[in-house]
Amino acid sequence: MRYQKSAVFIFLLLIVFSQTFAQKTAVREILWTTDWSPDGKFIAIGGNIDSLKIYSEKNLKLYKSFPVKNTITRVEWHPSKSIIALATQLSEDKSAIINLETNKKIELNGIAPDGARGIDWNYTGEYLAVADNEGQVLIYNIKGELIRKFMNENNSTKGITAIDWHPHKNILTTVSNKIRIFDFDGNLLKSIKHRPEEVLMLSVAWHKSGTFFVTGDYGDEKDKSLLQYWDEQCDLLESIDISKGEYRNLTWNPKGNRLASASDALRIWDINGNLIYEGKSEDYLWGVSWNKKGNRIVTSSLEQRIILWNNKAEALLTLE
Repeated sequence: MRYQKSAVFIFLLLIVFSQTFAQKTAVREILWTTDWSPDGKFIAIGGNIDSLKIYSEKNLKLYKSFPVKNTITRVEWHPSKSIIALATQLSEDKSAIINLETNKKIELNGIAPDGARGIDWNYTGEYLAVADNEGQVLIYNIKGELIRKFMNENNSTKGITAIDWHPHKNILTTVSNKIRIFDFDGNLLKSIKHRPEEVLMLSVAWHKSGTFFVTGDYGDEKDKSLLQYWDEQCDLLESIDISKGEYRNLTWNPKGNRLASASDALRIWDINGNLIYEGKSEDYLWGVSWNKKGNRIVTSSLEQRIILWNNKAEALLTLE
């Protein structure tokens, strides 16, 4: 009887601790995501700051701001238009498409109540894919009309952490506990476990050629975070474990010869997974994006820092 009472007490303590931790995480102001506009003039920033902020790329001066409650998990500029898609979670505001010229906002319906973390335009800009926290993949047209919806795999409700379109085909890659590749109709083409350990993946980026892609995972206390290169058939080409932090985001430069990764540092890699440059950071980097010319990188961070870097991972300007 005494043992049962102790067990119940410990269980209740764990519940209280978990709730407190979740609340602190929810209110912490983190800059989750950044993306550079296709014309190179503006930088979008989102996170736990109750707004989407648009900065001028020249001096990081605030250009526009749109109120968005709680967390923006991902921002993605349209490939050719002044339109931004954003994913939200723990928010009363839905994921949305915003036209920067008209300030018109289109809310995206059908997404899980807990929100989404993955969002990406296809190569033509005709379709927008959203991957939500209940394992749904939703495809919208540019007007925000839902045209497809399917589950990640076998009605799995595991949240999807990132999604990326193939650069030349209407094929989607999602990452969570596995790498999964789908065609436009939601047919599962590939499903592979990326490592023996149960480690969550956070990021995926197809190379411009469409012949390979790269994933980054979370790691844990026992297992280091991995940056992994995969061919189009999902055969592993290279696995790298030098990071001390999780790979939150990955992005290729316009030429496709350099990959930037956001983790405990800004790292720049070549197409074979060789580390070319490394820029130290005072805190963990979450968002990362190249400019149109490929000579500048912007990052956003855990401690609300926006840093402008050159293409050798040297910091040029920091906005606290």
